Amino acid sequence: MSLQPRAFVTGIGVLCAGAKNVAELRSLLAEPRRSFAPPTLFPCTGTSAGLPAAEIGALPTDSDVPRTHQLALLAAREAVGSGPAPDAIIVGTTTGGILRTEAALKAGSTSPEDYCFHGLDTVALSLAQAFGVHGPVMTISTACSSAAVALAVGHALLRSGLARRVLVGGADSLCRLTFHGFRSLQLLAPDGCRPLDVNRAGMTVAEGAGFLLLESAPSRPILAVLAGTGLSCDAYHASSPHPEGAGAALAIGRALDDAGISPSDVDYINLHGTGTTDNDAAEAKAVRQIFGKPLPPLSSTKGLTGHPLAAAGGIEAVIATIAIGEGLLPANTGLLALDPALQVVPVAGPTRAPVKTVLSNSFGFGGNNACVVLQAPTARAVATFDGSTRGLPALRVASAACFTAVGDLPQTWDALMRGASTVGFVPDAAFVTAVAATFARRLKRLPRLMLALAQTAHQASGATLPPGLIAVGTAWGALAETHDFLRKLFESNEQFSSPTDFIGSVHNAPAGQIALLLGAAGPNLTCAAGDRSFAQALLCASLGLAAGSSSALVIAAEAYESHFSPLFEPASQGGQASDGGAALVVLPDDGAPGPRLRWLGESAAPGPEFVDELELGSLRDRYDAILVSRPAGFASATDDTIARIAQRGCPLVTVRDRLGQHASVSATVVAILARAVTEGTLPLGESPLPLVRKRLLFLDLGARSTAVEVFA
Repeated sequence: MSLQPRAFVTGIGVLCAGAKNVAELRSLLAEPRRSFAPPTLFPCTGTSAGLPAAEIGALPTDSDVPRTHQLALLAAREAVGSGPAPDAIIVGTTTGGILRTEAALKAGSTSPEDYCFHGLDTVALSLAQAFGVHGPVMTISTACSSAAVALAVGHALLRSGLARRVLVGGADSLCRLTFHGFRSLQLLAPDGCRPLDVNRAGMTVAEGAGFLLLESAPSRPILAVLAGTGLSCDAYHASSPHPEGAGAALAIGRALDDAGISPSDVDYINLHGTGTTDNDAAEAKAVRQIFGKPLPPLSSTKGLTGHPLAAAGGIEAVIATIAIGEGLLPANTGLLALDPALQVVPVAGPTRAPVKTVLSNSFGFGGNNACVVLQAPTARAVATFDGSTRGLPALRVASAACFTAVGDLPQTWDALMRGASTVGFVPDAAFVTAVAATFARRLKRLPRLMLALAQTAHQASGATLPPGLIAVGTAWGALAETHDFLRKLFESNEQFSSPTDFIGSVHNAPAGQIALLLGAAGPNLTCAAGDRSFAQALLCASLGLAAGSSSALVIAAEAYESHFSPLFEPASQGGQASDGGAALVVLPDDGAPGPRLRWLGESAAPGPEFVDELELGSLRDRYDAILVSRPAGFASATDDTIARIAQRGCPLVTVRDRLGQHASVSATVVAILARAVTEGTLPLGESPLPLVRKRLLFLDLGARSTAVEVFA
């Protein structure tokens, strides 16, 4: 049972098919009507002609940012309203600005400006700019569970005291990649999805956005309480759910435990309910396993909204909040003939009934499961949190691994000690043998690289059990798979492409493969926040360990792709283009010998101001050196920052000239620093630097600043 402070929902905002705000969604739930039709945002002819989607239509905005960004901003503004701005943002998304990338790629554009919104983190950054957010701005990409996972991370962030007001949710627009990707898997229902129906024939791809404002000390009337969350991973298959619903049941049980309630306390279950044969069957088994008989009232609302992918968990959390406030059990829209094999009977039509506790389920590719419990605000739940707890404890590094252009961590260390550069691309020979060929034979470069990092770090840690939590960072995801899917699609006049490439293109695909390799059924998170992706993966791991996870595997990596990489990171060219990454197994600090690390913070501040906010005291008296990473595109913008930090009197070392320009180079830096504080020598300066204090500060300066300290 959890006795930690709750997160109070004080604002909600939404867009989905048939509703462009909360009031319209409230009406739609009371009087359901489906809005499924062929997409208009891109051509659908030949084999895709007539297949329905759940498109929102014209948006009430004149913004020139991509559609996902517009959806997110509209829903976020409704959630925040006229109240105080959030001090942190967490966005779940899988598409980002790819609709615009697709158009540029199809037109043959080679201008980086046409691809500047491709990164998933640009959605969260646009919200941060709109609201003036100073604290963490995070991007979670765990396929169709993204927004629900974001809610779990937001809940943990409030509990840690690192934030008091967090804007959390998800947004995805329709795009070719997802529409034709699910079509290539033969998962699109020709007449629209019909969850739980005996003749269900697949899902309906949708778009939308759903956001909630969570507060630890509410400044406005409380709409609901986010009482508990539960995360798990099937560790079963890249795209298919565990047939017995094992991972889903684990996530449901964890959410109920976190909320401190029993199954009998649940008044309504909002099912993931996509309308595919396997997903509905697996979820029904999971629900029956946890709840037994009789089951609470339950339904899937995707027969009404379609499946808005990463936004699903956010939209359905808004629906849960409406259900609580209105006393409304939403209908299982689209159901014609119930499948008796499922042994569940959903709500047939909108039904008025008291609703105090809702369980909402979200499941995604990679076996990624996330469940949230929302409750009506009661006297018990409304005890406020004074925010006296702040910050995260240090973690012990049980092992570290990295791959650079010169090889693994020992080879990289030796090269740096000699003053040599490690800039360039990781040779295949450095990592292809780390994982059995039979496991990785169909995988491309990024998942193979991440699997090798995971296996190397896991074995070096001496662990006999799988990691309790996996946190992965990657700015760009699997670029080779994404490019190959779109290239084949355009070469076939938008008719055909590879379902394997589609499954591999989702950002969390490598994390799912790692879970499968190691048999890890715990929380499985992927952060896609540009150059901050590793720092955010470390933050997620720190929050998880603080909440009770036994261990965490933290990984960040990028794989260079010859077409996309120069467009997405043009400033990395000119001799500095690189790829690679690192992995660390971290544990709660148990006092055993070894290096430690601690996530210190993230801020919009450019540098010196951020360091002052960390309240570290005299840098010269505390650290042996300050390490600084700055992307090539931010070099001139941070020159003054570098000079001002250097005036603090502590040795300052820039790292990318020796390690190269790629978005996950920070992970490599931290792996090297963990060894440096153990051996008492830093190999990244002009010459090896003896470490007297064995304590180093690492700053990553880019679109936002992050700080991590490493010490022994």
